[in-house]
Amino acid sequence: MQGLNFLIVGLIQLAIAVYGTFQIRKRFTVYALLVLIVVYGLAYDNLSIAVGAILPEGGLLRALNTPRYWIHALTTPTMIISALGALRLTGSKFAQSKVWHAVICFVATALIGLSSYENIIRLTLAPEVQGGVTRYVNTFDLLKGPPISPVVTITLVLIFGIVLWRNVKYPWLFIAALVEFLAAGAMGYLLLQNLGEIVFAAGMVVTQIFAAQYVGRER
Repeated sequence: MQGLNFLIVGLIQLAIAVYGTFQIRKRFTVYALLVLIVVYGLAYDNLSIAVGAILPEGGLLRALNTPRYWIHALTTPTMIISALGALRLTGSKFAQSKVWHAVICFVATALIGLSSYENIIRLTLAPEVQGGVTRYVNTFDLLKGPPISPVVTITLVLIFGIVLWRNVKYPWLFIAALVEFLAAGAMGYLLLQNLGEIVFAAGMVVTQIFAAQYVGRER
């Protein structure tokens, strides 16, 4: 059952990414590209886990699972930059500041560095079976408690969503980030966590489409 769940979520994420690709081609921005990379990565993450419903523990499944951690480490924090980019494109005065842009880029880079240490350099995979699905999990734990990189990322995106809502009456980035924030805390409720990922991915993609169109209207 869980294998089917991951398969469906992965296909939905892939559909969101493909839709975003076609929409963003019309008005390309680097911020949108960063979002698409993340969403394609989420699709791979779920689909590679789904494969664990049919593949046994072993080298092939381990090889398919390993890139999941690289993808999360290297791409997830860039959503902070993408969210700031949406603010820049929609005319937020705060987001036009080169200083703030540099600060946000520094924070994202620091989070990538931390996550890379945990999930690439010190990656220690061990098989885990849950709900009939075998996957490889990282047993290395630098700090106890929730992972710092995703928590900081979603918190900053949530804040930027509030600013975007206030400035241009666009609430969907805030709503998507809030849903993901609440769903991520629902430990043990896999369906809620997956729904949160879907809503967040869709929210990030449509926000970049909105921001690009907003620039077009302003011109």
